[in-house]
Amino acid sequence: MTRSHGQADLAAIAAEAWRFCREAGFAGFDPYDGLKSRLLGPALGRSRWLRLAVIQAVKRSPLDLRPWLGIPPGLNPKALGLLMQAVARRPALSDPQEREPLADLAAGLASRPDGAPLFAGRAGGPGAAAALLERPIEPLGWGYDFPWQSKAFLQPAYFPTVVCTSFVVDGFAAVAHPATPAVTLGAAAFVREPLHRHEERGEVCYSYSPRDRTRVYNASLFAGKILARAATLAAPGQAAALRDEARRVAAYVVSRQRSDGAWIYGEADHWQWIDNLHTGFVLETLADVRDLLGEPAGWQDALDRGLAYYREHLFADDLAPRYYADRDGPLDSHTVAQAVLTLLRFADGDPHLVADARRVLEHGIAGLWLADQGGFAYQQGRFTGRTIFLRWSQAWMLRALCTYLAHEEPRP
Repeated sequence: MTRSHGQADLAAIAAEAWRFCREAGFAGFDPYDGLKSRLLGPALGRSRWLRLAVIQAVKRSPLDLRPWLGIPPGLNPKALGLLMQAVARRPALSDPQEREPLADLAAGLASRPDGAPLFAGRAGGPGAAAALLERPIEPLGWGYDFPWQSKAFLQPAYFPTVVCTSFVVDGFAAVAHPATPAVTLGAAAFVREPLHRHEERGEVCYSYSPRDRTRVYNASLFAGKILARAATLAAPGQAAALRDEARRVAAYVVSRQRSDGAWIYGEADHWQWIDNLHTGFVLETLADVRDLLGEPAGWQDALDRGLAYYREHLFADDLAPRYYADRDGPLDSHTVAQAVLTLLRFADGDPHLVADARRVLEHGIAGLWLADQGGFAYQQGRFTGRTIFLRWSQAWMLRALCTYLAHEEPRP
C-alpha cells in the first residue's frame, strides 16, 4: 500500500481507480454477494440461517472463495450511480463519451416494484437510458445485482430498494442526463406507491423496500430526497404534494434525534447502534432535502447538533474514522469515503472541515490503497483479503476522491 503526499497523488490515484473500473467493464464483486453462488444455490432456499452464514463466510474469508463457489462478477446499479457522481465532479477523469455507457447500463438494470425487469433481459446497451424518455412515467427502482438476506427479510437480486434507487437518481442528475426527469419521477412513483408508509403525528417514515415494513432513518430520508428532487420537476400541483411529503419524512427523522445529537440506525431492537456511515448518510441527506426544498434554514439546529456529535464521537483523535461511536474498529473504505463526503458537504466557509476531510482521505489511502492492483481494499483488518469490491470500496472511494479534488481546485 502507498501513502499520498499531495494533490497530484490524489489525482493520479483517482485516475488509476477509474481505469480499474473501466477495464472491468464497471462490473465486479461485492462483500455481500455470497448468495450468487452457483454451487450452493440449490441449498440456499432452505434456511435463513444458512443464507446468513454463507454471506458472512464469503465476506469475511481472507481467501477469496468466489472462484470456488461459482460467484460471478456483476453490474451493481448503486456502483453505477456512484461512478456517475464521481465523473460529474471531476470531468477530467473521463472522456464525455465514456459516461453515456454508465447511464445506459443503469437504465437497463431498472426494475418494476415486483422486481421484474423494466427492459427484457435487463438490456443495458446503447440507447437504454434514452429509451426511458419514450416510456410513460411508471414506478421504477433499482436493487443490487445479488440476492441478500438480512436479519429481517430476504431481498432477491435486482429487487428495488429506496437506497439503491436514490443513488441511481442522483447519478443521472449529476451528469445532467436527458432521462433524469423520467428516472426521477418514476422513482418518486416507486416511493409513493409500493413502499410501505408509516405515519405518526403527521410525520412519515418509508420502508426500505416493498417487501418489508422496517423503519430505518437513513433509508426513509433517501425516500424524502427522491420526493424533494421530483418536486423540482413535477407540475405545480403535484410538486406541492411532493414537497409536503418530503418535509414530513425529514420531520420524522429529526424528531427521532437523541438529545446528544446522535441518531441510532433504526427502530428495531437489533438496530440500536450508532455508526459513522449511516450518521453521515442522515446528515448529508437531510441537508440535501433542505436544499432541494429551497429552505436554507430548515432543520439547522438538528444538523448542527448532529454534526457536532459526529465529529466528537465518530473519529479518533488523529481523524481516523471509527466504524461505531466511541469504539475503534476496522478502517473501512465505505466509511472513509462517506466521512469525506459528509465533512465536505458542510465545508462551505469552513477550511477546517476541508482539512479534516483531507486527513480522513489520507487515512484511507495509507491503509486501503492497493497500488499494485489499482484499487481500494474493503477493510484493513486481520480477516480481510485483497479483493477489490467495485461498489463498497472502489466506487465509493473514487466518488470521495473526485469530490475532494473538486473542492481543492480553483473555482472560475
